[in-house]
Amino acid sequence: MARRQRSRRANVEITEQSFIPAIRAAIKELTKNEVQIGMQGDAELAMIAGVHEYGSVKMKIPARSFIGSGLKKSKAKITKLVRAKITDIVHGRGNIRGFLTEIGELGKEITIQNFDRIHKPGLSPIYAKYKKQASGKKKLLQRDEDLRNSITFVKVRK
Repeated sequence: MARRQRSRRANVEITEQSFIPAIRAAIKELTKNEVQIGMQGDAELAMIAGVHEYGSVKMKIPARSFIGSGLKKSKAKITKLVRAKITDIVHGRGNIRGFLTEIGELGKEITIQNFDRIHKPGLSPIYAKYKKQASGKKKLLQRDEDLRNSITFVKVRK
């Protein structure tokens, strides 16, 4: 049975004026780099982010994924950006580091927007009452402002 393959086309047109070794070098340089979107912070903030991202069965805390779901939501827009800009990058009319920064900024922005929309699963009624008394607000995530500000991206070599 034949195995199905999926591929996406970048709409790069090869003409007589195209210099194939330069195109290969640009593509090779692109494949050696990646953008990682996530959060950076101290150990306590990383622990809180991990609990919010994956939940805790022992403490009965439901998962409220803000990084994973944000990245899933940003995938389509990042793909659209890459398709629009890849031709210029391959033909040497664009900067690879700037291109990666643009991808990171877009992914970070969408992840932060997703973070601001987290409402489910809601707080238990008992905990919601306690939180409202303690802080005056009914915040869903612990240290939410610190978590929101810690969402960032880095460009790394593979």
